[in-house]
Amino acid sequence: MNDIFTSWLASGDMGQCSFQEKGYSYIVIRVEKSPDFEYLFSQRRYDKEGLKRDSTFKYVGIYCRKDGLIYDAEYDLTSMEDDPEPLKRRSAEALREQLKAAVREKVEAAVGNDRGSLQITELTDSTLISQLEYTRKHGAKETARRRYLDTVDFEPPVFTCSYEPDRWKEDSLLAYILDPEGYAEKEASAYMAENQENMLHNFLYNDAVMQEYRAILEDKENPVHTVKKIMDAMRATPAKTVNVTVLKEGVEFTFKTETATLRGDCTSYYSTWQIVAADRKKFEQTFGRSAEYRPGEILRITYARNVLYEAGK
Repeated sequence: MNDIFTSWLASGDMGQCSFQEKGYSYIVIRVEKSPDFEYLFSQRRYDKEGLKRDSTFKYVGIYCRKDGLIYDAEYDLTSMEDDPEPLKRRSAEALREQLKAAVREKVEAAVGNDRGSLQITELTDSTLISQLEYTRKHGAKETARRRYLDTVDFEPPVFTCSYEPDRWKEDSLLAYILDPEGYAEKEASAYMAENQENMLHNFLYNDAVMQEYRAILEDKENPVHTVKKIMDAMRATPAKTVNVTVLKEGVEFTFKTETATLRGDCTSYYSTWQIVAADRKKFEQTFGRSAEYRPGEILRITYARNVLYEAGK
């Protein structure tokens, strides 16, 4: 940061500060907000004419007397820095993210993934009850499937805090800057007191997901196991296209297709749109224009004479 500007901030001089930085002329003034804070306003001009009567001062940041740092810096200040990241980490939005992370960590530590630490044992909120019913009927199956397909070593879901800070108000932002730890502690305590049902819902949601996940593992005939083997095989190769051999309607057929379609969850069948044009035409002539192919119909997948996947292995 500009040395003249830095010295002026530390001095407490309530007069204006004028300096040149990166071809721009700056005039900065400070206005006391409280004993702890000053709001900074500036004119930033590319010419060297200095103060003009028809030029306005605009807000550019908050100077904290306690630690000598600038918070909520606007572009006029960040643009003068060779490395603006420290200033950006003290922006209002960055501070809000820091608060969110701190509160979530405190709440999760206090709960300890133990529903016995909650003050309630059942839901009474009709909205949460409806959400849980939907989860048990639909959402848990989708989540369990996704976790099964996307993880190598599955870890059971644990309680996670969903705290979201309110948008900053004038006083709340300043209070957080002065005492981030104390502010986060108060927010964590308030969240736990006011969100017991939401936290219990989190545990019950995880229960539903785990039930569906165990059902997947126990159902050896579930096609999702084949999908996972295919996905894992495709993720292990850099190939953009592979040769796929299917056994469909008693006919064995080989075609070339893009690997992207095989790297993801097909749900129930794979689209033929990723098959190269010439092979797709032959596929349609053999099985019909609206035909697709299912994971269980794939016999093998090869690339450069290497077998990447083979059914039953």
